[in-house]
Amino acid sequence: MEIKHENNQFYFGDASNPDGYLSYTVDGNVYTIDSVVVDESLRGQGLGDVLLDHAADYARDNNLKLIGKCPFVAKRFNQHPDKYEDVISK
Repeated sequence: MEIKHENNQFYFGDASNPDGYLSYTVDGNVYTIDSVVVDESLRGQGLGDVLLDHAADYARDNNLKLIGKCPFVAKRFNQHPDKYEDVISK
């Protein structure tokens, strides 16, 4: 699956109507993830995690930090601290 990145979003599918996306706001080198949405027909396949992992890899590659404002992301950060500890903004 190809994850694309533009307009403060990581997404898959069509840019104008993505099948799934993770959106964020930017404040310096901190990205605040405010929403992760996956089309209802594709839920339960771990695609939200794919988007979050892609955002975390992007943050690592670009020396950025992440804040999980979205409940899904906040939960994942708490469930998997070892996986995300290097990119979580403290």
